[in-house]
Amino acid sequence: MRTMLVAVLLLLGAFTICGCGDSLATLNRLSATGSIHEDAPVTTHLQIQIAAPPAKVWALLIGASSWPTWAKQVESVTVEGPLQNGTRFSWKTGGTDIHSQVQLFEPERRLSWTGTALTAKAIHVWELRPQPGNQTLLIMKESMDGPLMVKLYPSQKLTEAGNQWLLALKRAAEDIP
Repeated sequence: MRTMLVAVLLLLGAFTICGCGDSLATLNRLSATGSIHEDAPVTTHLQIQIAAPPAKVWALLIGASSWPTWAKQVESVTVEGPLQNGTRFSWKTGGTDIHSQVQLFEPERRLSWTGTALTAKAIHVWELRPQPGNQTLLIMKESMDGPLMVKLYPSQKLTEAGNQWLLALKRAAEDIP
């Protein structure tokens, strides 16, 4: 039994050391084009219609330090000023510390960052599409790579968390308490 436990721990250590999945540099390149890693073990694609103009939705997205005031799943954010291209920021959600960097910044149109947490590497992309009647179609997509991510944080869980974030953003942009 002890031999099997040692073998499992060595295997898990090998996964951690090998950094399974694409390199962070590769993910940064994908993120800079507004793309996620479509072949990652964990992905989600979501959208929501918001009764507010893109400028208002954009202001909420780039004001990362105030995310915890309207997105209750975000526990804290450490960043200097609003997000912009190259900005590094750290944030905590679900008890997990995430270290991110903005890779794509197209005002009122697209925002994308990469992030790392423990052995996970992720890409998060936001796309804002103006709609008639001063509304915004907000598209969010995300991919996550890393050892055992399918078991630890499957796509269904990522989709649920993404939907919570979209609904919170919609409420904040539409001034719904």
